[in-house]
Amino acid sequence: MNMRTLLKHKKWLLLILAVGLTGLQACKTDAFKPDGQATVVGKWYLSQHNLKLVKNGEQIGETVRTNYSKDDFIQFFEDGTGYQSVKVSSATPSLIIFHYTLKDKLITMYINGSPGVEETITKLTETEFAIHYESQIPDPYTEGAFNTEIDDYAFVR
Repeated sequence: MNMRTLLKHKKWLLLILAVGLTGLQACKTDAFKPDGQATVVGKWYLSQHNLKLVKNGEQIGETVRTNYSKDDFIQFFEDGTGYQSVKVSSATPSLIIFHYTLKDKLITMYINGSPGVEETITKLTETEFAIHYESQIPDPYTEGAFNTEIDDYAFVR
């Protein structure tokens, strides 16, 4: 074989190799990847509640609770309804039925015709869900004054 024939064959060999590798890449099966569209729909078990109390811009108290049972959960349904189970004593848990709306990172929950409690979703994955809520509560020591209560809830599936 002369040099010209050898170069001609190398060109074809490189072309066949490139097409073959491209074909193999196209046939490759990717590992399963969730679409990233995690949803609140489903049952979420309460795992942590961090409550902070702020007076005049200064934190005056904090409580972190993590000792929850399988009876402490929230269930969201696709139709915008749900219920929350809270075990307040050794007795049977209480159930709270609610409606909710979801817009971007804001979830608003309506209980018994209430005007709605707006909470911010701070984390939402397939297995973790967290919400943040701030409210004004009366100061027990100063009439007409209010403190800020900051609630951060963490849930797992």
